[in-house]
Amino acid sequence: MQIGVIGIAVAVFLFGFLVGRLTSPKEKTTTVYQPIAGREITAADPQIEALLSAGKKIDAIKLYRQNYGVDLKDAKDAVDAVESRLSNR
Repeated sequence: MQIGVIGIAVAVFLFGFLVGRLTSPKEKTTTVYQPIAGREITAADPQIEALLSAGKKIDAIKLYRQNYGVDLKDAKDAVDAVESRLSNR
């Protein structure tokens, strides 16, 4: 009797596991940040560096978005990279 109950419980567990695996999305749900090629900030953007040096990070992000047409996250990541580069000088 107990073996039959355990067998049924295992079968139900395996059935649920297989249904879950077969109906799950096939593509990755995690987004990994990858910088957009050609969008790297360079020394050709002295205005952004000047704003960062003056402590106006939000204005630097706004200017980066305006100049490069990227979304907020990409602009913030790029400006953060410039800020870290400037602090390492």
